[in-house]
Amino acid sequence: MHRIAVITYDISPFRGSEASVSWNFVTKMSRHVHLTVIYGRSNAEIDDYIKAHPIENVEWIGIQKKDVEHFGRGLRQDYYFSLYYRQWHKEAAATASRLASERRIDLIHYLNPIGFKEPGWLWQIKSVPYVWGPLQGVDNRPLKLHKALGAKGTISAIIRRLVHNGLFRYFPRARKAFRRADALFAATPATVRGLKRHHRREAIYLPENGITEMETDKPVSLDPDERLRMIWIGGLDVKRKAVGLLLDALLKVKSDQWTISWFGNGTLSEANSKKAARLNGKINICGKVPREQVQEAMRHSHLHIISSLGEATTTVLFEAMAKGIPTMTLDHCGMAGVVCDRCGIKIPIESYDNVTSRMAAEIDRVIARPELVKKLSEGVIECSRKFMWDNRIGLFLDTYARLIDQYRSC
Repeated sequence: MHRIAVITYDISPFRGSEASVSWNFVTKMSRHVHLTVIYGRSNAEIDDYIKAHPIENVEWIGIQKKDVEHFGRGLRQDYYFSLYYRQWHKEAAATASRLASERRIDLIHYLNPIGFKEPGWLWQIKSVPYVWGPLQGVDNRPLKLHKALGAKGTISAIIRRLVHNGLFRYFPRARKAFRRADALFAATPATVRGLKRHHRREAIYLPENGITEMETDKPVSLDPDERLRMIWIGGLDVKRKAVGLLLDALLKVKSDQWTISWFGNGTLSEANSKKAARLNGKINICGKVPREQVQEAMRHSHLHIISSLGEATTTVLFEAMAKGIPTMTLDHCGMAGVVCDRCGIKIPIESYDNVTSRMAAEIDRVIARPELVKKLSEGVIECSRKFMWDNRIGLFLDTYARLIDQYRSC
């Protein structure tokens, strides 16, 4: 059985986030390899859970994370988080290096978070294969849709584009880590292209999230006399979630045979509240509710909508797929690689007016042809196989075996 050292900053069995991605990875991979997991120790809840629920073939090594909550929000907190995060990575690399010298370690895998701006120092360990990812490079927020971002959001997107693109291309430590990695997993299609274009590295496309278990093998259907039930999940006041863009699209829908439920933190801006009021009560703003309530609403939906202008591959996409629910999304970020014409509706990023008109036209098309819901749902069930965690584990294992054999033959 191969012995793999996994370095992951965030790990938690409780949260639907990058942390739960790491947890899924560990619980699935432990059936096939022996894992030494170096993780960020943050609170007693997770440590107590790990002790109370031992996993065969897993050794846990916790390195304390420093709390930044007392610094408040804003630049001060961001500064100290970056400082402490870098310090944590130095300790993690030192621990991994010591382990590699003291015992048999066949491979090191730097698992997450998916950002590239803190590559750590694991790439300096040359005695064993080094795998990084899934990681995300730069998925720029589309400036063609600047109206959805607003003035401040557009300025932020421009600055982010300049800074992040520059770091992705030229940050010395990231460049060294990219070159050193024996295998790179990329979370979005744009990251695959960016690694090849700017670093001449081939990467394996693999979204950072996946489907743990399918909840159904029966496709969703829409009866001809039934209203189309849609669902949207996200922060109502988060600019990149583009609530205003979705509202402008819904105002262009010709049919009145639809409803949409919105779940998430925050409140609508005054302008968006006025738009919502013009939709004659078709929007049910549910706010922040328990997760199971959101999941139950999704189970009774026909179409899931993502209007976000900036994501990696959002967890809710895979939650919808697990229930057989097709998704309509903009054709970018991680969604571009997961959603295809068989299992959803992708909206090309053109002008703001074109995007909102196309979204409205697609909603009208589904209402006019209710059989499309079942057809797309059948496609979701078929396409979901590619994103099941068990299949992802097979890809990791094949990569590990290939790299370990290469090192042993040298």
